[in-house]
Amino acid sequence: MKTTKIWLGVGVAVVAGVSSAAQADRLDLLNSTSVSSPATQSIVVAQAIRGEGGENESGESGEGGVDAAAADKDPVKYGIALQVIAAHYYAGLAAYEAGEKTAGTQMFAHGFAEVYAEMEEVFKKRGVNDLGAKIEAAIATANKNAPASEVRKIVEAVQAALATAEKAGPKSALSPLAVKAQVVADLVDRAAAQYVLTRKKNSTLETYLDGLGFALAARTEAAKILPELEKTNAAAAKAIRAALDLASSAYPGIKRGTPVETGKFLAAASNARIAAANLR
Repeated sequence: MKTTKIWLGVGVAVVAGVSSAAQADRLDLLNSTSVSSPATQSIVVAQAIRGEGGENESGESGEGGVDAAAADKDPVKYGIALQVIAAHYYAGLAAYEAGEKTAGTQMFAHGFAEVYAEMEEVFKKRGVNDLGAKIEAAIATANKNAPASEVRKIVEAVQAALATAEKAGPKSALSPLAVKAQVVADLVDRAAAQYVLTRKKNSTLETYLDGLGFALAARTEAAKILPELEKTNAAAAKAIRAALDLASSAYPGIKRGTPVETGKFLAAASNARIAAANLR
């Protein structure tokens, strides 16, 4: 199957040169008849890339997974799932356009394996039927070393599909403003947690890209609500802006900037989460 070759090609490119027996065992599963679907194969590849625990370099990471069952009922968790996918595409595109094409392609594949595959049944249940195809097309396009302009167009198609999928999400007593603010706060918190890993010796480009994606997704979503939030709850808006400012300093772009104090970043992210959690 063509899609299967895409996932396998991306996975092998990442794991080549990695000697971990556990990672090798996971890739061996790709040849097993029990791992037949592209979605499942992509998950196996992503786990091989990240290691047994699915984390980058330590037990602490902004790369916490998604709970599909909870996301089917909770608009905040649903929104977070969408934006974690988006984060991988923001970061992947930044890498691809900077000439880090393999890293960019890997980020696209991770967005599928780590979130979409977990959420696929929820999306289909809610009538979101084209997101998976757009994601697969983005991976395929990047995997064939297409021009950056072509990759950008198809990534924009993924982002548009994510925006459409958001409209199909669950409802709750929370206002749309509160939902979006809590999603933004979660993204900043993930960016801060991931930044701890980027400051460690020998941290990888992938580690940095994960955090960059969260920061970019948070900034993009925050721009949609901060003007209104400043009118209705200036204190919450201030807390979110403070965390976003540190995220922008920590992740200025594909190239790392001047180091930010991790404790200050984590505290600001925590303050943003608390402020957003109190919104109704």
